Amino acid sequence: MRRSAFLLVLLLIGAVVASGCIGTSTSQSTTVSPTPSVVTPSTSTTSHQTTITNKPYYPINVTDFMNRTVEIKKEPRRVVTLAPSITEDLEYLNLSSVIVGVTIYDDTPQVANVTRVGGYGKYANLEKIAALHPDLILVDDMSLEILNKLEDIAPVVVIDPQRVRDIPRALKILGRIFDRESVADYESSLFLNQLNEISSLVANETKVRVLFVVWNKPLMSIGGDTFISDIITLAGGVNIFNDTKGWPQVSMAQVLARKPDYIILTPHCGMSTEDVYKSVLANTPAAKEGHVVMLGSNAENSIIHPSPRLIKGLEILARLLHPEAFTGRYPMTVTDSLGRKVTLYSEPRRIVSLAPSLTESLFYIGAGNDLVGVTNYADYPPAVKNITRVGGYGKYANLEKIAALHPDLIVADDFSRSILSSLERIAPVLVLSASNLSDVYHNLEVMGRITGHEEQAKLVVAEMEAKVNYVTSVVRNTTRPRVFFILSYYNGYWTAGNNTFIGELLGLAGGENIFGDVNGWGAVSEEQAVARNPQIIIISPNAGVKPSDLCHGPLSSTIAVKTGHVYVLSNENIVVRPGPRIVLGLEEIAELLHPKAFNYTPQPLSCNVTTSSTGQAGG
Repeated sequence: MRRSAFLLVLLLIGAVVASGCIGTSTSQSTTVSPTPSVVTPSTSTTSHQTTITNKPYYPINVTDFMNRTVEIKKEPRRVVTLAPSITEDLEYLNLSSVIVGVTIYDDTPQVANVTRVGGYGKYANLEKIAALHPDLILVDDMSLEILNKLEDIAPVVVIDPQRVRDIPRALKILGRIFDRESVADYESSLFLNQLNEISSLVANETKVRVLFVVWNKPLMSIGGDTFISDIITLAGGVNIFNDTKGWPQVSMAQVLARKPDYIILTPHCGMSTEDVYKSVLANTPAAKEGHVVMLGSNAENSIIHPSPRLIKGLEILARLLHPEAFTGRYPMTVTDSLGRKVTLYSEPRRIVSLAPSLTESLFYIGAGNDLVGVTNYADYPPAVKNITRVGGYGKYANLEKIAALHPDLIVADDFSRSILSSLERIAPVLVLSASNLSDVYHNLEVMGRITGHEEQAKLVVAEMEAKVNYVTSVVRNTTRPRVFFILSYYNGYWTAGNNTFIGELLGLAGGENIFGDVNGWGAVSEEQAVARNPQIIIISPNAGVKPSDLCHGPLSSTIAVKTGHVYVLSNENIVVRPGPRIVLGLEEIAELLHPKAFNYTPQPLSCNVTTSSTGQAGG
């Protein structure tokens, strides 16, 4: 996915600041005063209906976060919010029905059909706001530059919580504005109780060092005076840059020196999990132990929006940083891909993996540090090079070497079936195979449950699903070219048919697999491929076939060769290993099939001959 670097980082910072995530307070305290009891809200929607005098509630004056006194002359019924956190506050107060306008960044279901008035704060469209005829506009400090213009449209109240302790105050101001003070008291009390309940679960755990990546180029993190740093502390972590302020630009050398145990990424930070493993950050404890976490959009917004939704974000972070505090579910029984019931009586700490795809999966979900044995073919992420080798893939593993490692769990795919009984005499064996993406997702979730890394596994699956949704949305209205995928050459061209994950990738990427009517993996002849006349040919890097080889012989007559649409994948393992990186293979295939749709320029095949084209590849 291509990104515009500098513009996006400005938008990201603006978005988080606008949502009230970054505080300007110099206080470093993250202590939240416990609330001894939860107050039940009154069933009455107005606190003055039962008074003897029946005095009207409005007009009232409220003091906002900028110490401005704002008169509310009547009950607001048409409200525009210019920060998602404020929208969420109103939802928690059961006031969704009064919202008529929100920003393009609001993501909760309650406002899915509400009019969008543009970006955060000062980036809102004043004309769109005015056209909604609001009787109240709610903003944070991102709107201060346009405050006077907004006041020309309707009364404006600034709701700008910058620390955890400010969230109850925000709720209570809104409660007063809308005559929902008892509801606001209840939600405030509930919020503080839940906050303390979660933070208390990790209070006695060893603090882990956390790098939160705001942006990649330049590398930016969070200072100790920021809202996100407070959340990390409450979740049992230590922000490695808590001695800085605001949004510090940091160097790779500084990160390495501070040795983060966890690296947390977001969909908008410009850095992927793979980027971490390909950089010097691969030398951090976080990368070596598989603690590189990509938050999904929902998880990200649950952390950067200072509303009661923050409870969800805090729990996500706490479960990520201290999964051991949320376990205690053993013995545990799971069903593997063969339908076998496998019972574990304690959390596995010594795992042997007999499939490179499962090895990668364990690292991605945060269980890499539990691996004690892998196959000779395990080569990713880089930290795997320090793990003991137990021989070949699956049935070619060395049983003696496995036994010598005293594993408490062996994970394998169906290529280990022939030695399954021998493996079971060493340790419990979990067989996890995949023929499609749904299987990959399921396997990640199963491994997350059995290793105590369920939260991180969920996030990995969510990120994969987001990548698939992105790719399929781009290619949805494109013409599907006929595609021939060459996996290897041995007594014919080996290719992927139906019921294979590569076959599924070709379809999701907007292509038509010319051997989609063939079941499973198989070898086909040149004549069979020519008869189906592919418009694009994709070759695996280790296929033993070069694009130039196709310039001579029967395949030279295909549209793909004549038009130069013959490509070699950058890395075979991103399509042949059914693990987290398979979505990178999907994106690369889609770029080759539909380069215009992805603004991508592939390197075409040139056979040094001029032939006329009889067909056109996909857009």
